Amino acid sequence: MTETTNSGLLAEPARAFVQAATDTIGATVEREAEHLRLGSIWIAEAVRDGGLVRVFGTGHSRLIAEEIFYRAGGLAPIDAVLEDTVSGYRDVTKSEFTERLEGLGELIVRHRRMAPPDVLLVISQSGRNAVPIEVAEAARTRGIRTIAITSLLHAAGQPSRHSSGRHLHEVVDLTIDNGTPNGDCAINLTNGLPMGPLSGVMGALLGQILVIGAADQLLAWGVEPPVFRSGNVDGGREWSEKLLDRYWDRIRGW
Repeated sequence: MTETTNSGLLAEPARAFVQAATDTIGATVEREAEHLRLGSIWIAEAVRDGGLVRVFGTGHSRLIAEEIFYRAGGLAPIDAVLEDTVSGYRDVTKSEFTERLEGLGELIVRHRRMAPPDVLLVISQSGRNAVPIEVAEAARTRGIRTIAITSLLHAAGQPSRHSSGRHLHEVVDLTIDNGTPNGDCAINLTNGLPMGPLSGVMGALLGQILVIGAADQLLAWGVEPPVFRSGNVDGGREWSEKLLDRYWDRIRGW
């Protein structure tokens, strides 16, 4: 009798997606190792020097900001810049238009009063829309280090929607290529329909790598990393309350 595994119960396209995600993770972490190391150092320096880690994305990229914001095992001084007008939180179809509006990025950075020693992480799959580009530009103009998580393949396959003609990776200090394809989808159904977007999987992974690397770097410098503990573990809430007190007046959304 031939033995089968539980994975054999999955539809073929679903198994193909799992394989594509696995392959992309391995290749991307290897290729981007130095960029991830440097990004982690920048984040650690911002935390050590009293700054905040600002994280911004439009559309579904907002989810990556939420992924590393106020959660067990995460750094406390992370400020997820959650702008409902350009995200998929509500009226998701409208965000496809608002994320293209020039001038809005500068307003977001000014309103949040970003300044050194903050560091800014911007997530955008295509890197082609105006708001992520201008948020990065406005922060960089203020002397803030800027990091992008984006797809260079997607950017190369689609023209910029910003009047400068530039993509996100062309306006930041450090680019981390998430390794996903033009259009984001990793597999095709038998009729050729593309499915299986990888940007969420990769964005969450890369964001966590940056945070973990930063905490490890802080330890190497003899600095206790300000890391939240789970509120569902005894003593975790009390531990995290002390961190909330430290940053309460500086971070929105808590």
